[in-house]
Amino acid sequence: MPNFAYTALTSTGTELSGNVQAADINAAAVDLRQRGLRVLQIKPGKSKSGFMGQENFSDWLASQRSVSPSALIFFFRQMAFMLRAGLPVMQALELGHKQVSNSRLKLTIRLMLKDIEAGQALSLAMSRHKDVFPGMAINLIVAGENTGDLDTIMERLALHLEKKSALKAQMINAMIYPVIVVLAAIGVAIFMVVKIIPKFATFLLAQGRALPPSTQMLIDISEYVRSNGLTIIGVVIAFIVLILLVFQTQRGRLMIDSLLLRVPVTGSMLTTGSMAQMTWALSILLRSGVTVFEALKVTANLLGNRVYSDKLKMASGMILGGRDMASSINHPQMPPLVLQMIAVGERTGSLDEVLQELGVYYEKLLELAIKRLSAMIEPAMILVIGAMVGFVYYAFFQALFSLVSGG
Repeated sequence: MPNFAYTALTSTGTELSGNVQAADINAAAVDLRQRGLRVLQIKPGKSKSGFMGQENFSDWLASQRSVSPSALIFFFRQMAFMLRAGLPVMQALELGHKQVSNSRLKLTIRLMLKDIEAGQALSLAMSRHKDVFPGMAINLIVAGENTGDLDTIMERLALHLEKKSALKAQMINAMIYPVIVVLAAIGVAIFMVVKIIPKFATFLLAQGRALPPSTQMLIDISEYVRSNGLTIIGVVIAFIVLILLVFQTQRGRLMIDSLLLRVPVTGSMLTTGSMAQMTWALSILLRSGVTVFEALKVTANLLGNRVYSDKLKMASGMILGGRDMASSINHPQMPPLVLQMIAVGERTGSLDEVLQELGVYYEKLLELAIKRLSAMIEPAMILVIGAMVGFVYYAFFQALFSLVSGG
């Protein structure tokens, strides 16, 4: 990406010079204005980077890594502790740079320190690293800078990331066992079709007698699968690719997400998980001083399901038109309890507290739903595999009995 040298004025009138990377000179100017700088001069400049956009190879290597949620949680908790102890932001970041072990986060903190030394606010310095810090963190830091309550904001950010990680871990853990069992069932089916059934079929057909319908059907299925195996695999792969392509489009993803919410068991679990994340995030944002309009926009970007995400984006526009939150987020897929409790919170002036209670409620509800799903899937998968193997035994024993009785 091209590098541009600039001269600008900060909000306090201090002249500032430096370099910025952008797609073109107009994008560079927009980036500088978004940082709160008044651009005096900007021109193409020599890259300050020594290797692939970074100062050296080690920095480039660090920039290719990701930052785990646990690393961010540790960083925000350390920052909250140091700010609460009375340390200024610069000193807290310098100590935080020494404490974190993630190389990408260390590089990011070092770059933020340079920006802050140049007169930028912490939120502006963080906004240059949106691939590291989520949008919610940046918005909360802006609110903390306006209220002077950065230590509390950092603590809330750490708590939010912990809740989000816990919800994600619960969802993943709930799906590990079913996926393993399904893969095992597919493996058993393929093994029987490819290895077991053909051998029995060869023996039975050599007897020259008519086979029972169940046995003949099993042999026909095995023969069809072995003869058209590549075609079946190709169709499955093509179907998966088609679903992925449709999912990449805005309309397609909305349609798929809407269908997922209507699946009898998993749909309710997805709804519960979305409500837990939505209400908890809204509670933290509103409690930190973020407006309802901004809170809805930020939370919309946090939700993975496009049905709820799009609804919150539309609701933020309705808020500007004078609508209340409860009626703005009203949707057939939105649980009535959420709408009723939000309406109560708006009438009583305790919306942030009500949303926090809803977050706790849906978090516990999700834990219970995951336990129930795990308890249901285990016997269901055992029945499926048992029925599959049992049918094979039934078909061939029926054929053997037929041969014995016919002899």
